Amino acid sequence: MNPLRTFAAALLLGALLSLVMHGSARAQDPPRFALQDGDRVVLAGDGLIEHAQRFGYIEAALTVRRPGLTFRNIGWSGDTVFGEARDHYTHPPTAFEHLVEQLTAPQPTVAVLAYGGTLAFENDDALSEAVDGYHTLLDTLATRDIRCVLVSPVPHDKHASPHPDVAALNEQLAAVRDAFRKVAAVRECGWVDLFDAMAEEYEQVAQQDIAGLTENGVRLNGAGYRALARRLVEAMEPLPPGLSSDLALDIDTGKIAGGTPYGSSEQETGVHAIVPNRLPYPGEARNVVITGLPRGTYRLAAGEQTLTVGTARAWREGVAVHHPQETEQLAALRRAIVDKNRLYFRQYRPQNETYLVGFRQYEQGQNAPELTELDPIIHEKENEIGRLRIGSPLVFTLTRE
Repeated sequence: MNPLRTFAAALLLGALLSLVMHGSARAQDPPRFALQDGDRVVLAGDGLIEHAQRFGYIEAALTVRRPGLTFRNIGWSGDTVFGEARDHYTHPPTAFEHLVEQLTAPQPTVAVLAYGGTLAFENDDALSEAVDGYHTLLDTLATRDIRCVLVSPVPHDKHASPHPDVAALNEQLAAVRDAFRKVAAVRECGWVDLFDAMAEEYEQVAQQDIAGLTENGVRLNGAGYRALARRLVEAMEPLPPGLSSDLALDIDTGKIAGGTPYGSSEQETGVHAIVPNRLPYPGEARNVVITGLPRGTYRLAAGEQTLTVGTARAWREGVAVHHPQETEQLAALRRAIVDKNRLYFRQYRPQNETYLVGFRQYEQGQNAPELTELDPIIHEKENEIGRLRIGSPLVFTLTRE
């Protein structure tokens, strides 16, 4: 055999093996979801995204992580990567063109896409078409330099769903998750897998025999979105240490990590005033570490309210703390987010849009410019959200029991 030909064949085989192995690695390891300061994020998808705007947990959890983030929710119940739920008035434009227009109108830097819920009731052919459709959508968004993040569908809650064969639906949704994960890997998009995570949440709630996380086995309620937001954050790229919600205080030196001193703390009386680096997201406990304490048990209080009690060793290792002031601030933050979402919903999806911007706009189209009058109101809400996301001065009192 010709040695040169043998060597060339070996090189070709090696290259092919390398390509296969590289493709396999990429399929196994899609990038994690990450945000940058000042990102403009559009949330798109089916009912999972549309109903999220009623509670504000997802946006609140993301808002406190990075400064300058803004969000627009254009989720639509029953929607697909083809924009089929938006197919309700004249062609052209097509449903897909409506979807792209609504996705790009906020000029986003990031698109978080959560599709696939409707495929629980479809066959494998529909899933194959959806994969092709996802690639088409991603191709379209790539021309606009939009970073994309794909989010898996969530399972149906077998403990609450009235469907006679929930297992079959969830098996189909798991196949959807696997297919979309491969899309994210091939396209090097961010990826968030919430399928197994939410299945675990459903099981934990069922074992505790407490109120469930869905309204009907499918649509998440407030508690469900709170759990989903926490799981989403856990799946994201970790924040740098400077943006952690943890606080550390050394009693001997007075040094603080995770925040800055505020006013004049009274070391002798155990009063410490601190401005944290960031607000914890809803449901996130702030881990407080206190070093330099003599052996004993110590009570941490906010005003007259005891937050928690722990030994010197427990404080040295870190104790989870929920400050009532931050709980109130987070509630106000979520209310502002919900208000902003309601305003934007009315702007981009007005109740009489057929008359304002659709095929009957010849009747009332002259009123369409009034939709832009909501812009300054929305921006003011975003300013309020920006103020509420910032950590406020916290006053703790640490006393020995």
